[in-house]
Amino acid sequence: MDGPRLRALAAQWLPWLVAAAILVWLFRSVPVEALRDALRRGPWLALVLYSLVEILLILPVDAWSTREALAAGGVRRGFGELFLARGASYLLGLLSYVAGQGGVGFYLAKAGVNRSRAAGAMLLMIMSNGIAAVLLAAFGLLADLPQDQREILLLLIAGALGGIVLYLAVIAVRVRWLAGWSALAPLFEAGVPGHLRAIAARLPHILVLVLLQWGAFPVWGIPLPLSRGLALMPVALLIAALPITPSGLGTGQALQVLFFSAWSTAPTPEARSADVLALSLAHYVFGMAWQAVLGFVCLALLRRRPAPAPEAEAG
Repeated sequence: MDGPRLRALAAQWLPWLVAAAILVWLFRSVPVEALRDALRRGPWLALVLYSLVEILLILPVDAWSTREALAAGGVRRGFGELFLARGASYLLGLLSYVAGQGGVGFYLAKAGVNRSRAAGAMLLMIMSNGIAAVLLAAFGLLADLPQDQREILLLLIAGALGGIVLYLAVIAVRVRWLAGWSALAPLFEAGVPGHLRAIAARLPHILVLVLLQWGAFPVWGIPLPLSRGLALMPVALLIAALPITPSGLGTGQALQVLFFSAWSTAPTPEARSADVLALSLAHYVFGMAWQAVLGFVCLALLRRRPAPAPEAEAG
């Protein structure tokens, strides 16, 4: 097998291998019997219904934030169109966050948006999404900073905020050799004001995600304090969104066990870890299932829409 094919195969399967390794480590760390008991006792029906409510609440906020970020990048589409396009892209989001975002860019290119413009607008959306998640995670941690990890967390927060300032400074001064790339042009055209608009539009979506992720814990019977959920859930979501594993499988579960096991009411540390792991696994599976259903529905409705107007760029 030649080098390029080998690298492509490794890139395709490496996230799955990483996810499998993390899950194996979790299953070895958490007693199997305790996990089975937590799964047996779990309120399955309540979590299934809650997961459906989650996805129905997330999509409209996500579509609105997407519309605002794309508009900041010079691509204007209607809310109804992007609602269906974003919902359909949730099918690709089953593989990874990046694939889901790329699905919107693919739709825009098919809808007549110049490919470079579509790619640049998607880069703006991805950057604004990441910055919004980092800001929410930073402010959440500062509001409820764990004392035993204070120094390292403060260092990480300072580094993340410094990176955001540096990125916006590059956008503000319009570094010539970067601004000349057609795919990056929408970033520089949006400038700092456009980035701030896109970030502000994405914050409600990230906040809704955080609140809904936190809400699954009381549904499962784990009294996780809202303050701790707001502090640590953005960190878990941010890391789970990285293309390390498919759709955060493994990373999300490991972080939730690490961050939130202390709030389970189970009698032993092992049982508390099993309780959170059971919730995290069940919530992940139900969320993916409803995401797939909603994605197929939106894709079917999107295909029935009249062909979108080819002119999609700002004047």
